[in-house]
Amino acid sequence: MSHSPLPVHLITGLLGSGKTTTLKHLIRQKPCHERWGILINEFGDIDIDAASLQANVSNEISVSQVSGGCVCCTAQFGLVEAINQLLTQPIDRLLIEPTGLGHPAKIIDTLKHTLFKQPLSLQAIVCVITPKQLTEQRWQKSAVMRDLVTLADLILLNKIDLSSETEQACSVAILNSVYPAKQYLLPTQLGQIDFNTLLKPHRPAQFVLLQGLENHQQQVTMQSESYTSQIPSNQACSFSKNSQQHLVALGWVWDSTLQFNRVKLKAFFKDLASLLSRAKGLLKTGNEWQLINWSEGQLEFEDIAWRQDSRLELLFKSEAELTPDFVKDIEIQLLSCIHNL
Repeated sequence: MSHSPLPVHLITGLLGSGKTTTLKHLIRQKPCHERWGILINEFGDIDIDAASLQANVSNEISVSQVSGGCVCCTAQFGLVEAINQLLTQPIDRLLIEPTGLGHPAKIIDTLKHTLFKQPLSLQAIVCVITPKQLTEQRWQKSAVMRDLVTLADLILLNKIDLSSETEQACSVAILNSVYPAKQYLLPTQLGQIDFNTLLKPHRPAQFVLLQGLENHQQQVTMQSESYTSQIPSNQACSFSKNSQQHLVALGWVWDSTLQFNRVKLKAFFKDLASLLSRAKGLLKTGNEWQLINWSEGQLEFEDIAWRQDSRLELLFKSEAELTPDFVKDIEIQLLSCIHNL
């Protein structure tokens, strides 16, 4: 018997950000015709959050827990087991709250690549964080914080009633600088979020070109130009070309299974250096994912928790003549950077 994919909502965030409060607020909005499964991961062995939820929910909600470790590492097997146990019951939606000590990248990998009793459909990921947590100092020091924000589709800037306007402004500035850009920035208190904002797939396919990365650029309407990419369609690659005054941006998105060669990427950027104004990318290199940042002749690689796809955006100087043949040559060079092609 076939099953339609089960919507799965991941509610992430640091310790003390208000994840459980947010989860309770969502539960109060449960449609009367739906039955939900709730899975909570507690680092310790005492299931306090899960027990408190279970005591206050209706029969249309099943609460389970994975305790004694983080589901992104030591308790990962427990995550699969707990989900499959919930799937033995008739549920219409699954909400997962990992521990604030955890890293969600491996959870996402597990949800996407494990063969469960019923296929899962990962929905927009929520990251709950507070202005007092999201400071410039902690942002620079905490890789976990950066990864939580990077992986999320929806940022819930929570507990704003407990923070100053300066703290809030600093947090918003950090979030506005995140790459890829966040679709939503929702300031709130007590985890108050509209359930309907979660009803969309995790990171829907879209292009966020290099708008705003260059300080000298003016904010003007991006005009798309038609162009047929030379990369074969069986490489699961989408292409975009946009003009912004005298600057032209080319962008590609590849399937997440493709892997790029770092040595060849360095040679690729070296060859284009005289024509580039700026470049950014999120590429899978080997088994790792990295943020690619090119500026003023310098190429940097930084580990990142991105898992959705590989993407690259190149912003060319005004003197670059991007003829169809030139773009074709660029794509041929990019293809040579991909393993096993």
